[in-house]
Amino acid sequence: MAHYIASPRTEASDFSRVDTTQAHFDFGEEEPSFRAPEGRDALFSKMGGARPRIPSTPHRSLATLRKTNVRNEFTPMLKSATTNRTRQVNGLLAGNNMTPAALKPGFELGGTPLPEASTIDGLNSSSISESAVDGQTPMPEISSSSAMSTPMALPQRGQEPLDNGNVLTLREQEARLKQIDKENFGLKLKIHFLEESLLKAGPEFNAAALAENVTLKTEKVTMARDLQNYAKSLKAAEKELEMYKQQLKDYAEKVKRRHAEEDMREEMEELRELAQEREEELKELQAKLEDVQGNEEEAEEVKRELSEAKAELERRDQELDELEAQIEDLQQQLDRQSSEHGKMEENDRRFEEQARQIEEKERTLAETSSKLAEVQDQLNSLRELKDGEISGLQQKLHTTIHQKDLELDALKMQLGKGEEQTQRLRADFEERLHALGREKDVEIKSLQRQVETARQEKQAEIESLHDRLKLAEAQGDNKAQLAQQAASASQQKVLEIEREKRAELELLQSRLDIAEAKADDVETYSKQLREAEQRYARLQDESTAYQRQIEELRQQLESQKMSQKDREEAKQEIKKLRSAMSSKESQIEALQKVTRERDTLSLELANLRSSSQMRERDVLDLQRKLQSAEASVAELATIRARLLECTRDLESARKALAERDAELDALRNHADEPGTQLDAMQDLVRKRDDELQILRDDINRYKGQVESLQHLKDEMSRECENLKATMDRAKQDYEDEIDVLQEAADEAADEKASLEERLTSLQKEAQATQALSIKLATLEADLRKCEREKAQLSSRLVALEAELRDAEDDRAQLRNRLEKMSGELEVNRKSSNNSALSKGLHDLLKKAKLEAEDLSIRVTELEHERNDLERRLRSDIRARDAKLQAAELQVETLQLHMAEKRNELETLRDTFQDQLEGQENRLKARLQEKEKQLNALQEQLHDLQKAQQVGDRQSVLDLKGQIMDKEKRHIKEIHGLAKQIQYLRARCVREEGFRESLGYQKRFCLMMIEVYNQCNKADLKLIEEMGITPDISYHSRKHSLKTVGCVVVAVIRMQKLSEHWGTQRKLHWQLLQKLEGMKRRGTRNSRVAQ
Repeated sequence: MAHYIASPRTEASDFSRVDTTQAHFDFGEEEPSFRAPEGRDALFSKMGGARPRIPSTPHRSLATLRKTNVRNEFTPMLKSATTNRTRQVNGLLAGNNMTPAALKPGFELGGTPLPEASTIDGLNSSSISESAVDGQTPMPEISSSSAMSTPMALPQRGQEPLDNGNVLTLREQEARLKQIDKENFGLKLKIHFLEESLLKAGPEFNAAALAENVTLKTEKVTMARDLQNYAKSLKAAEKELEMYKQQLKDYAEKVKRRHAEEDMREEMEELRELAQEREEELKELQAKLEDVQGNEEEAEEVKRELSEAKAELERRDQELDELEAQIEDLQQQLDRQSSEHGKMEENDRRFEEQARQIEEKERTLAETSSKLAEVQDQLNSLRELKDGEISGLQQKLHTTIHQKDLELDALKMQLGKGEEQTQRLRADFEERLHALGREKDVEIKSLQRQVETARQEKQAEIESLHDRLKLAEAQGDNKAQLAQQAASASQQKVLEIEREKRAELELLQSRLDIAEAKADDVETYSKQLREAEQRYARLQDESTAYQRQIEELRQQLESQKMSQKDREEAKQEIKKLRSAMSSKESQIEALQKVTRERDTLSLELANLRSSSQMRERDVLDLQRKLQSAEASVAELATIRARLLECTRDLESARKALAERDAELDALRNHADEPGTQLDAMQDLVRKRDDELQILRDDINRYKGQVESLQHLKDEMSRECENLKATMDRAKQDYEDEIDVLQEAADEAADEKASLEERLTSLQKEAQATQALSIKLATLEADLRKCEREKAQLSSRLVALEAELRDAEDDRAQLRNRLEKMSGELEVNRKSSNNSALSKGLHDLLKKAKLEAEDLSIRVTELEHERNDLERRLRSDIRARDAKLQAAELQVETLQLHMAEKRNELETLRDTFQDQLEGQENRLKARLQEKEKQLNALQEQLHDLQKAQQVGDRQSVLDLKGQIMDKEKRHIKEIHGLAKQIQYLRARCVREEGFRESLGYQKRFCLMMIEVYNQCNKADLKLIEEMGITPDISYHSRKHSLKTVGCVVVAVIRMQKLSEHWGTQRKLHWQLLQKLEGMKRRGTRNSRVAQ
């Protein structure tokens, strides 16, 4: 008991729990022990309410009660005692008692520490008892209800920084209870089998066989039960794991799908809105085009009405032709009457009906001729109206086409933007599709990897089960039944594993189906995109069609413009005829120009006054600029206030650094570490203080710069006052010049009065000439009237001559018809005795004769009218010729008079223009001199303002840049300090865990050693009393599944801890690099400063 395990003061605590051979972490030097946590020794005294203190033991059976020689109950060390006894009998061991290896001198534990206190409960007493230390006597099992075991509910510990609590979770408590039940069951089985063996034979008889049978049976039953429990727990854990994995994947897929669907929905809604906007714009364009087409349709309706009227006329002509054809048919029928006597009555009836039809046709012809006349009048009126409307419509078309051009340009711009948007959307959509495909590939690969790993794990489990089955079969016939049961259990387990794999494969298949469905959704989205692009192309085609229609309308307008140009050319020819009269009016306008020039002089005076007002405005602008300079000075004051705020921020940062220093001191006092990194951090803090001092110096320097800028502002204000004085002087000079110009204007006004008197006399003369021109105009108007009347009479003569020709043609036709009818009558009289037909023909002859007489009377009347008109025309022409000759004489005399007046006006205009030009030149020269002076002053002021603004801006920018650099540097330093604190905290927590676990292991080992000693003593006494010789042969036992599971859990925990510590090591390495970089920079700056 003298050789206790010492506390670790070496690098063993820094080793990783996974690989202890390659761990070479160095934190500087050997670390002193942590202080022992307070209240550890009083832990078991506080456990009064957690569990009963009396250990529970299995009930004694009736068989043991009957046996009087059984003095004490069975203990866990009986197995080791019997084995030692058998070994001793067989001569394998010496007669002395065995001691645990941990109590021997020179015993050393391995480098790898035991698990923490929360994992020790997994290592039960049975597993410990089964494993021997260095082939010596194994440690006995500890009763689950003893005071030395892990408590179920620990009391509240003190609120200390190193105490992390030792309370078991519900799962750990449940596992512990199961373990206790299992141990009790095994103990009861052992007792039962031992009792049976003692009943059958004495303790000295077949001890080894009985011990083996007992151990085998207990091991089989416990292993079967363990297998069942482990299979159940494994299945439950795998199911829960799969459920959690599925839920996680479903949730991730839902989130991804939701984001993807929302993005796609937003994109599709944007595309739909764009398409709707384009459709609405196209509908508006169509409505406007329909309005234009409606105006065109009105013009087309007028054209249609004209065409319909023409069609009616043609139809009437056709009806007349048909009537003539019918008359010819009648004549042919009359010719046939000579050959067809049987059909004469029917022909007579037809003839009468046709005659009635002819009369009706004639009446309808008369009505249509009257209607045609009315329609012709209406057409003429409509034509005039429509011409006016067409001109208005052309103007409207002009304006609408211009608007449409503008709208089309805007639409083209919008279309270009829409194309860019669609291209961007398409690119984003393709990128998202690629990203989704990549994610799906990664997910499928990860699932395949998971399936392969699960397959490998299950295959390994199956192989282990097969190995165990083979071992069970090799142990003998008495194990056959148990082996068969284990084989059936393993087969069931294999079937369950296969079912689980099938379920996993189905899950993978369902995920693949989901991925394919997503791919189908992506394809549908792409189809919708293509449809949107097709709609967009259709819209573009429609817009091009509308552009073609507009171009056609333009061409129509151009054709109409050409027709208008032709009309205008005709009008220009008329204007050329009037240009002779306009030349005389231009002479009168020359006199009016003189008065206009007089008005221009007055306008020039007004312009001079306005220029003086502009100079006053320039002075006001200069004053405003001075005010802006004052505002810039105010901005400098605000910058100064900002500098004060920056200093306050620096002081607050300094306070924060002081707080960090206090925290570091507290950690240093708390951790009892060498503090190499804390010294480095203190150096950093000192550097930060130096940099803060440099910042203060910079701020003081900037304050000096601000004061210099204030001095510069004062100088600028003085210069502005000087500029004001110069501007006042210039203003006074301008006022003097304005007075001089006013005097010159008064002189010009006197000259103007004299000129006005001369102009009045000239105007009187011009009025006389205007009277003569009025007389000329009246004469010309009379001439034009005579010409128009002459043209009308000539056209009327032509019409009358045409009517005469038409009447003569009608008379000749009627004569021919009369001759034909008389011949037909004679033929009919000779051929037949039909009285009714002869009467009808006789009536037709009478009518034809009457029409011929009427036509002859009308012809004679028209000839008389023509003769009267010719006489009247000759007399009018003679009167007009006389008037024209008199008017030409008057025009010649007026032209001579106007030429004289024109010469006088030209001489007056030349003299007056010379005077005006001289005055203008003098005034312009003065104005140019004053403008040059003003421009020079303005340039000086502008240069001064630019210099002031440049200086202010540069100083402000320098200040801002330096402040931003200091702030960035300060933020980076604070981040570095935070990382250092994080690393130190992680290191402290790690050391605390190591030391706590090592202390726990030390106490646990001491407690176990004490328990071993006591159990060995009790077992040796019991064996001596029973008289059993222990078996000398050594049976090596395999590790149970539970020990393997505990080892796997410990390894996983160690890996996680090593990974966590690896991240902290990386952070420490980064901090060291930063520190080295800062040291290098500091050395460089010191060299530069030297």
